[in-house]
Amino acid sequence: MDNRPRVTVGMPVYNGAQTLRPVLESIVGQSYKHFRLVISDNSSTDATEAICRELASTDPRVSYIRQPENIGAEANFNFVLAKADTEYFMWAAADDVHSNDFIKKNVEFLDNNPDFLGSTCPVRFESGEYDPIRMGDGTRDEPDRFERILKFFEAWHANGRFYSLFKTDAVRKAGYSQRRFMGADWLMIIEILYAGKLKRLDSGFLELGRKGISNSLEAFSQFRVSWIHWFIPLFDVSLRVIRLFKPAHFKQKLRLAAILLTLNLTALKLQIRYEIDRIYLKFRKTRKQSAGLNQV
Repeated sequence: MDNRPRVTVGMPVYNGAQTLRPVLESIVGQSYKHFRLVISDNSSTDATEAICRELASTDPRVSYIRQPENIGAEANFNFVLAKADTEYFMWAAADDVHSNDFIKKNVEFLDNNPDFLGSTCPVRFESGEYDPIRMGDGTRDEPDRFERILKFFEAWHANGRFYSLFKTDAVRKAGYSQRRFMGADWLMIIEILYAGKLKRLDSGFLELGRKGISNSLEAFSQFRVSWIHWFIPLFDVSLRVIRLFKPAHFKQKLRLAAILLTLNLTALKLQIRYEIDRIYLKFRKTRKQSAGLNQV
């Protein structure tokens, strides 16, 4: 029997010690055994290194690499993808927990359905609900590539689809990790949907942590690099998707325009809310400091 790994699990991590142990246990405890786990530590300053080295010393499937300096999140995601030499690949965040049959179920589905490029189990946030619309992990198997993209892209969602099990070549062609702008993870999925279908199974689970930047309004300031992002927060994604839709039917282009307008307006409202909250908190902090000085 061929026991060579068919799956690479890539885990980019930075200061993940607080949540890392149960996450690692959920991966090495998978019922599917033919995988390798590549951990890239982005020069953590907490106990991440000790936890990872301890696991790597007892499980030969685990490779731990510590970056000599922090190379940034996108480069770290790209680093673990570059290490994949297997048919299938999936990212695993340092605060996400998988059911013990996650890899097995998705490998079996992809093996038996060659027209699908990725598959996932139902996704939710910790203590949240399994909602394929809000999480963005619903099955997209429409025959028309533009319909698949429109269905995925027509609502603001958390993009739980990002941590699916994918065919490695499909992820590489999409090129997520070479980009740094708001919605780059959405664009990766859109480009995969342009090439093929994505599945959401009915059982198993993936529970996402709530501490990542993508789950915070802080992402707006992190990715805002030009004045245009103040008014069109999803400018980069919108431009690229419009280019993808050049061969689409006119009605599909109209639907896309309406979707992009709605998403950018939603993002603009969220951005304004974040800035108001940030200014208010800064004002309160300044007042507290002033009050403390007046009491001295």
